[in-house]
Amino acid sequence: IILGPGLQKNISKYIRTHNNLMTTGMNRESIIKDARRMLLGNLRTGKRECDSKEFFFVCPSNQDYPFQWFWDSCLHAIALIHIDVDMAKKELITLLSTAHPSGFIPHITFWESEKREEFLKHSLVAMDNLAYSSTIQPPLIAYAVERVFEATNDKRFLADALPILVGFYRWLRDFRDPDKDGLISIIQPEESGIDCSPKFDDKMGMSGTLDNKTFIRQLKKLYDAYAPLRGDERSLLDSNLFHFEDVLVNSIYVQGLRSLIRMLGDSPLVDEFVRDARKCTDALIGKCWDEEMETFFDLSGVEENPVKIVTVSCLMPLIIEDLPEDIVRKTVERYLLSPEHFWLKYPIPSVSVSEEKFFSGDPHGFIWRGPTWLNINWFLSRGLRSHGYHEIADRIASTSYKLVERAGFREYYNPHTGAGYGARDFGWSSIILDM
Repeated sequence: IILGPGLQKNISKYIRTHNNLMTTGMNRESIIKDARRMLLGNLRTGKRECDSKEFFFVCPSNQDYPFQWFWDSCLHAIALIHIDVDMAKKELITLLSTAHPSGFIPHITFWESEKREEFLKHSLVAMDNLAYSSTIQPPLIAYAVERVFEATNDKRFLADALPILVGFYRWLRDFRDPDKDGLISIIQPEESGIDCSPKFDDKMGMSGTLDNKTFIRQLKKLYDAYAPLRGDERSLLDSNLFHFEDVLVNSIYVQGLRSLIRMLGDSPLVDEFVRDARKCTDALIGKCWDEEMETFFDLSGVEENPVKIVTVSCLMPLIIEDLPEDIVRKTVERYLLSPEHFWLKYPIPSVSVSEEKFFSGDPHGFIWRGPTWLNINWFLSRGLRSHGYHEIADRIASTSYKLVERAGFREYYNPHTGAGYGARDFGWSSIILDM
């Protein structure tokens, strides 16, 4: 990677200043031991009451999130590769078992129904059925299956998984891309995985007081408006109540398609998903890339209005392996490595510090407004390595280790101080093991 001399000097100086994080106080075995304790402590096994269907999964948090969440489960499986590959496989087998005949795989599955009522007293979930949610999350599952297959070489596991994955990625294309431009759409902010992000404020009618109570109130209004349309995915999108072509979601969609292509090998289905991956990548560049601001923006509504708020979503196309080199360089140099945007003491904040709505602390559950999340650090550090930025990826990994050492496996962290916030013993922060 060729960088300008000034930028190269700044990077080198910053890495020298902080490289003690790579050598001081880091004990991989200790972190593995703590991760094992947490993941086993969050493990849920048994049979569902209504149908005696067996389950085996790690919940995000015993206290706050006692069920199976889609992309959390994918991240748990990847972390479990470093603990117990059989557990990693069982985690994904349970997640794959939640697929519907249509191909849809839900955001949340309520395996232990006796816990559902208490959870729903303080949480708002879109549901058509008491057993699962009616929404999706970023489609990480094919990448997770690929990683577990690489670790186990279990061909039966792969053979069982592939038809489900083919059905799911077809469902996304057929039901979530109404204009057939290659970009899939989300119908409410929780589907993005970063639900309270300020990029959704205008569409959600968030004005005046910005807090979690206001967000929940506005989300309920959206759910109520959707009620007559439930069960008809096309009508939900056509209503234009909340229709986002989200850069983060589509970047992970491309990543998943690439994994599916590799796992399919010489199957005649490969060409279908090669076209989907290429079409989505081209649309991200052709529609979401802002040449003047040199970054990617989500598109809101059927009108596809760019949402020009700089959040971590703007960086997420870095996980696409064949992203053009000039776009990679501009994204890294202008945004990621800029202290005016994302390069803080404990990167990577979920919102650029340049944004008026950036908030580094913990405003009582009003999340994704600025704190650092280890799953995002994992995504982007791997993406950076794929483009040759190994030193920067090392820096992100080292500060991520430091966060876990200082505050434990927390839900998210202050990018200035490293303080841990949100749920304790939060499952996906064990993804540090893969960094």
